[in-house]
Order: sequence, then C-alpha cells, then structure tokens
Amino acid sequence: MKNIQLIITIVFGALAVLGLFSFAGIIPKPGASTTAKITGNLTIWGTVPKANMDKFLQQHFSADYQDIHINYVPKNPTTFASNIIEALAAGKGPDMVILPNDLIVRFSDKIELFTPAVYTERTFLDTFIQGGEVFVQPGEGILALPFSVDPMVMYWNRDIFASGGIIEPPKYWDQFLTLSPVLTKKSESKEILQSAVAFGEFRNITHSKDILSMLMLQTGNPMVIRKPGNVFLPVFMGSNEQNIPPVGQVFRFYTDFADPLNMVYSWNRSLPESKNLFIAGKLGVYFGYASEFSSIREKNPNLNFDVALVPQVRNSAKRSTFARVSGLATMKTSPNKSLALYTAQIFSSPKYSEFISTDLQTPSPDRAVLSKGTADPYMKVFYDSALISKTWLDLRPELTDGMFQQAVESISSGKETISDAVGKLQADFVVLTQ
Repeated sequence: MKNIQLIITIVFGALAVLGLFSFAGIIPKPGASTTAKITGNLTIWGTVPKANMDKFLQQHFSADYQDIHINYVPKNPTTFASNIIEALAAGKGPDMVILPNDLIVRFSDKIELFTPAVYTERTFLDTFIQGGEVFVQPGEGILALPFSVDPMVMYWNRDIFASGGIIEPPKYWDQFLTLSPVLTKKSESKEILQSAVAFGEFRNITHSKDILSMLMLQTGNPMVIRKPGNVFLPVFMGSNEQNIPPVGQVFRFYTDFADPLNMVYSWNRSLPESKNLFIAGKLGVYFGYASEFSSIREKNPNLNFDVALVPQVRNSAKRSTFARVSGLATMKTSPNKSLALYTAQIFSSPKYSEFISTDLQTPSPDRAVLSKGTADPYMKVFYDSALISKTWLDLRPELTDGMFQQAVESISSGKETISDAVGKLQADFVVLTQ
C-alpha cells in the first residue's frame, strides 16, 4: 500500500509541475533544442483571406510543427470587432486573433501580455519596425507580436506626368503646389476632367483619414500619447510640454486642394472615388497601400503607373509614412495561453515572417527580413516604406472616422475656421479618451 501511495504521489506531483509550467508559459522558445513534443489545438481569427492563410499554414507552418493544429477562421473587417465582443460574451472566443493596430487599444484588457520574462521590450524594439511599437505597453509587457505591415505608398500615372512634362514623381509635399496646376485639367465650365491629386475632401477620397494621419505624423505629431496606467492624451492642438506642433497646417494644406479659388484646386465632392479615378487613368497621384498593387494592375492592365515612397516634409530630418500593422495576440480566455504565446513567437520569427510576407505580397515587419532586400523593383519600394512606417493609437476607429470627416468638411465648406475645426476635433478626442 505504501508503494502504491508513493507512486500515486509522484505521478500527481509530476502532473502538477507540468501544469504549473504550462500555466506560467514556460515553453521552450521557438528554435530552442528540446526533446519535449509541443502539441495542442489553437483557433485563430483574423481578416487575412483564408486562401493566403491556409497556404502559409499548410506549406510552411504545418510542415515543421505537425503536432500544433491550427484552425483559422476568416472574419469580415467591418464586423471583426463586434464578432470578438459577441464571442467573448458567449464564452466561445478564439485562442488568438490577428488584430489590426486600430483595434489593439480597444481589446488590450482582453489580451494576455507577453511579460518581460517571456519576451522583453528590448528584444521587440531590436526585432521589429517602428510601426509595430503600438503593441508595446512600456514597463508592462507586449500585447501582440507583429504579423504583417501594409505601408502607404504613392502610386503615380506615368502618362499623365509625361504629358505635363514632369520627369519624376514629387519627393516633397510642397512640389504639389506647382504640380497641381499643371496636371489638373478643367473644362470651360471649371469641371475637373483630370486631377493631379485627390486631396481636400473626405467621403470620395480613399483612405482619407489615413492620408491625414500620415501628414500629421510627418510633422512630428503623434496624435495620441499613451501615459502610464493606459491613460491616453490627444495632442491635436499641440503641447508645449511635449514640444508637439499643431496640426492646423496639415488641414490647411489638405483642404486647399478643394478650394475652387485656390491655384492648386484639383478635387471636389462630385468626382468618383479616388482609387477608381486613378484606375480609370484620370488621376495623377493616388495614395494607397502596398497590398493594393495587384488589384490596381488587374483592374486596368493597360494603366501605365509606377510606385514610389510618399513625399516628405522638406528639410525634415526624419522620413515616415503611415502603415496598417497587424499583430498576433493571445486572448486571456484561451485555455491554451502558453501554446498560443509560443505559436505567436514562431509566426513572428524571421523564417515564418518571410513566408507570411510572400503569401500576402506585403513587406515583413521583421527588420532582419527587410535587411535582406529584394530584387523586385516594386517590392523594394514597399520594403523601404515599411522601414519608415508609423501608426498611432486609434481608440475607436468607427468613431474617429466621423470626427475627421466632420473636421475636413466643415473647413472645405467654409462652415468653420481651421482653428475651430481642429479645436473641436481635439475636444471630441478628449471625450473619447475619458
């Protein structure tokens, strides 16, 4: 009887230790030598097309990790946030989510952090591009490991530029002041027949909020600051303490292109969606994402266009562009948190990050992958753009879209001055952060 009791005690003690290790996340780092077999099932939700994700999982991940079984469930981007909320409320949420940067704040309290013992902030900063830093909670941990980056780039129509006698696309924003009158064509009744650039309005300009965000970030304004304790402070009006410039100059530059009395006038609300106008060959410059390259080429194979880095502020020491960054996060409700945290590290390692980049046709967020370069002339621009990409802490994108639209349209219609519109935008953001 004593021997039987001893055996039972040892067995249960071993199981308890293994359970403790699993709960604490003590799983070997990806690539570390170990004789232990890592097994388990995980469900991942995301907005990545299923075909792309399945290709990555079947051809690359599953070949190396046959005992980690992943069920990927694609979701509609417009309902992704509500899908997560409803699932968590019903106790049926996924183990992991591929979260876009504009949802990370909203779900931060539902995410299992990578603690410094598992993944240090120093390692994160050394590994990933600057745009991925929205996933870092300084001094607390890391919310997600970057999965993909989709930087904003400048698509330009080579035929329109050549017809205007312009050899190359603009490198600085102030060049549009001379480009717009040359490339914009109007009828005798002042109807815009061909536009140089889609600036000035909101609802018929694809990615209008993102373009404004890019301009603001380039001036050095982070838009929203995260303070200790997850307190967020909007800084649209500028801050003497942070030495942040106001964004009124950005709105002035942007809305001037919708002013019929201004020489740079090139856009109004009656025109088609800017992306469609570019595909139709009637827009000189379109600001879109790297992921849009293939669709633009497919929709108009005869369109003579190229891609370049977005223009910069002249005499600025820092270059930047806006980007959509997604990160792989583990949900607190997952019964397999340790395995999920381990899997996220596998996905974000250089080897698998490069596979994901190839399958999505967007650059990798991993610095080591980007440093290898590429022979593809278009992907070269995307790589360079990824390295200088930034984003910001958008607390509620479905609400801030309307706030930006109101600011732009109140200025372009003459209902409010720029300072009044920016002041109201700041006030609206303050309410949102409270």
